[in-house]
Amino acid sequence: MKKLHLKIVLFCAALGQIPVSWECFAQDALPELVERGKYLATAADCNACHSDPLSGNAFSGGYRVKTPLGDIVASNITPSKVSGIGGWSLSRFSDAVRKGRVGLHFLYPAMPYPEYSGISDADIKALYSYFQLGVSPIEHKPEATHLDFPFNIRFLMAGWDIVFGGGKPTDSAQTSGERRGEYLATALGHCSSCHSPRNVFMGIDRSEYLSGGKVGAWTAPNITSDVRDGIGLWSEQDLESYLKTGVAHGKAIAAGDMAVAIQNSFSLMNNDDIRALARYIKSV
Repeated sequence: MKKLHLKIVLFCAALGQIPVSWECFAQDALPELVERGKYLATAADCNACHSDPLSGNAFSGGYRVKTPLGDIVASNITPSKVSGIGGWSLSRFSDAVRKGRVGLHFLYPAMPYPEYSGISDADIKALYSYFQLGVSPIEHKPEATHLDFPFNIRFLMAGWDIVFGGGKPTDSAQTSGERRGEYLATALGHCSSCHSPRNVFMGIDRSEYLSGGKVGAWTAPNITSDVRDGIGLWSEQDLESYLKTGVAHGKAIAAGDMAVAIQNSFSLMNNDDIRALARYIKSV
């Protein structure tokens, strides 16, 4: 399959139909991983921040993430070689997603790379394949992010990353049950980026994991199994229903950013993953 794909691309290039360089083939984007990558991008809710709010174009950037430090504008992650990530290698893509940096350019943690750091190597490769081969390139250059001093000094993020950055990729991505749910919640689904409080440095307070947080004007509730403040009275079936449909009968109806996440992400995940996610969250 790989050889056939390579021959087709080289044939088209020979006819002058597409530009090609050998750098493209060193990037490890595999056609057979595109569908898997698409599912993972849905589970990670990538389009929630990276869609263009004006045109509605998926992954073309421009969405403004409201933070206490100012608005952070999401970038174009289509395979455009001018405006997006079309010229990126797998290594460059992995560093951006899991480490929050592209060379010496540091990202702000509105991009949940501390959580994405746990994404497995196999899943990173599938995501890369999807964004390079399964997404249409769009020539849209979003406005650059401009924060006030000293937050506009991006190199300061190097120190922030040492203290609050993520860990190592997980080895449990392909497991089932609660371990699979933990991977979905802590890495791909990045639940703590909304549902955990942050300290004065905007780092996630791990000691209060999933006990509630602020997302702009929206308050993300406590989703631990605390009976009084959390979802301790919910069954796993209640939580599965909520994630799939936005409704836990007699308990809650999703609204705000959570309703959008359910519509664009959770409701599109397979039943096994939703069941695993619900089981893990109920264990917290």
